[in-house]
Amino acid sequence: MEETLYTRLREYIDRFSVGMNKTESGVEIEILRRIFTPDEAELYLSMTDCLEPATAIAERSGRPLAETERILAKMGKKGLLFFKTLGDEKRYAVAPYMHGLYEHQAYRKDRELSTLFDTYLTSGFIPKDRSLRTVPIHREVNAEAPVLPFDDIKKIIMEKKKIGLFHCPCALHSRAMGGQIESPTEVCMAFDFYAEFYVEEMKIGRWITADEALDILLKTEEAGLVHQVGGNRENTECICNCNSTFCGILKFIKLFPQPARLASTNYFAVINADECTGCGTCYDRCPMEAITEKDSVAEINLERCIGCGLCTSTCPSGALTLRSKPEDKVFGPPKRFRFLKSSLEFAEELKR
Repeated sequence: MEETLYTRLREYIDRFSVGMNKTESGVEIEILRRIFTPDEAELYLSMTDCLEPATAIAERSGRPLAETERILAKMGKKGLLFFKTLGDEKRYAVAPYMHGLYEHQAYRKDRELSTLFDTYLTSGFIPKDRSLRTVPIHREVNAEAPVLPFDDIKKIIMEKKKIGLFHCPCALHSRAMGGQIESPTEVCMAFDFYAEFYVEEMKIGRWITADEALDILLKTEEAGLVHQVGGNRENTECICNCNSTFCGILKFIKLFPQPARLASTNYFAVINADECTGCGTCYDRCPMEAITEKDSVAEINLERCIGCGLCTSTCPSGALTLRSKPEDKVFGPPKRFRFLKSSLEFAEELKR
């Protein structure tokens, strides 16, 4: 019976966000067993991804209200749900695998659990859709690399009223497994509903100003972190600054021979061979190992380039630049959320 319960739970979680697919090893079931008790798994199966009061969940699950509220409170503390406090009432929604269960469990600092997540990400996880978009931080706007409206990080940040800053969940998982982290880790930003959820409800992270956010972006650029954004056409929900060594998304993409086909990126790097001095600065800087040396000049494998721009910002000769993809190849934000449900949708649910 318990095996059937966790199989059903996995199948239900697979409906949300980028999914949680079945693997031959069954490592995903072991993950669920470690983070959900049977009672929590059963209640999760009675919930939706819309914010609802405990009364509605209790009625759907057939459990007494007091018992339902007790289980929901435990699930909330464990990061199995999203929730919002409205006066004396809380509203609850399921947390998908990503963004949700994987990120929230990082704060448990559980070596065995983090190892299970790492095994799943590198040996069986297949996301249903793209999650984050790779976006370079443009220091200048020029004809060769125009900033697309939905890729203008500075504009996105300046329009946000609430910005939360958090430690990178992938870095926390890596550290739990004994990894040595040299790059900065307090680098992930969330906005709107998600910022409020983490800072006010989960008591994780802290509020920062727009100027602080822009300063952090420049520091993460210097540290060689890849900037990625999540959200839909109506709203940007987060900016992640990712280390390709342990980032769950980048590590998955890097395993493939053609990362450019998997990454949601609107740019690619080009090199002026006449200006390249072959100094090698860009070789280690590239998170996808897309740059190699040929005849003492850097050469770019465009099937591996994800257009992050990290190579261009440190090229001493200025030989490396970014170009925009053709208009028919451009990735805009998805019409519907995948990785992160829109804060605007949560806001509408809270009005009901």
